[in-house]
Amino acid sequence: MPDAPRELLDSGPLRSAYLSAVTAARKGLDGTALLRGWDDRTARRPRSRLAHLRTLLAVHNAEDLVTFDLPWWTYQAIDHVSGFLAGRGYSARVFEYGSGASTLWLARRCTSLDAVEHHAEWAARVRELVDATPGLRCTPTLHVPEVPAVAPGTAPRVGSGAPSGRGLDFGAYVDVVHDVGGVFDLVTVDGRAREASLLASLDHVAPDGLLLLDDAQRPRYREVVREAERRGWYALRTRGATPCQPVPRETVLLSRHPFRASR
Repeated sequence: MPDAPRELLDSGPLRSAYLSAVTAARKGLDGTALLRGWDDRTARRPRSRLAHLRTLLAVHNAEDLVTFDLPWWTYQAIDHVSGFLAGRGYSARVFEYGSGASTLWLARRCTSLDAVEHHAEWAARVRELVDATPGLRCTPTLHVPEVPAVAPGTAPRVGSGAPSGRGLDFGAYVDVVHDVGGVFDLVTVDGRAREASLLASLDHVAPDGLLLLDDAQRPRYREVVREAERRGWYALRTRGATPCQPVPRETVLLSRHPFRASR
């Protein structure tokens, strides 16, 4: 059962205990010479094991991740997307389901970014981070659509597999990609209702563009990746270390063209 540790950390009591311990550790180190030295070494060697361990303390600290300039994808996916955006001359048009540290990371590397967020308070925090972060190539447009509760016994038009999303309709959330319209060089799916979000995005990715699905190790996302492949997309499954995560994760990249073998 290779996925068991990862799935346990996606679930209730164990995840809550882990997050509480990490948050307490981060708070206890705040302002200390130890943390300052650790941060300095992380900045000098951002892909070292010590740097990765430092990201574990940033699991609920978006400011830390913005400082380290990291999204929550596998490091392999980060490198691939970074190269992809550099190849576009950092002039890509990007669409993002789910906002956070990745929003700042993308805004440093593209000239147009639309991000969808279902949680209004979190969206406000992301906007504060945007306003406080210098050197962005664009100012992201954050969309916060209504996500209404459905009547008891009624199925939502678009549901979410996340426990906190049960009983809510994410139809308007998913539809934002249609509302914004046009094609995007890159679409990232790292929010709610990911299966529906990914399928809605397929027709909005440029012919030579890229689509990213994070946390693809979760069983409920495997079928939507297979569906994209049935529709002619090629999948690059990146597995391994991920910022803020104590166990390996998986991020899938999708393209209409075969991925070149890495050297």
